[in-house]
Amino acid sequence: MPIKKENRDRYPPRTEWLNIRSRILKRANHHCEFCGVKNYTIRKNARMVLAVAHLDQKPENNHSSNLAALCQKCHLAHDQPFRMYHSRQTIFERRHSHTHDLFEYFK
Repeated sequence: MPIKKENRDRYPPRTEWLNIRSRILKRANHHCEFCGVKNYTIRKNARMVLAVAHLDQKPENNHSSNLAALCQKCHLAHDQPFRMYHSRQTIFERRHSHTHDLFEYFK
């Protein structure tokens, strides 16, 4: 998933991140740490590519215990409760903000 511009400074520089990613993929033997699918496996006409996920959702925390090599399916499943929480929080804030633009919902 692409990193939003406003969050880029929360992540390490690209060269450092590539080293971290390489280390985590090697630790996982290039398999998803949740379901075990091998990196670049073809399933249902889709290539399964592993990503390194921050388990606590904090990009500043790059400790090995907080990082896991996950396929897209497991990464989405892991992030779902966090996305739902933030979605509800955003909706609540928009509904209870008296300074929002009337047409903001239609953008």
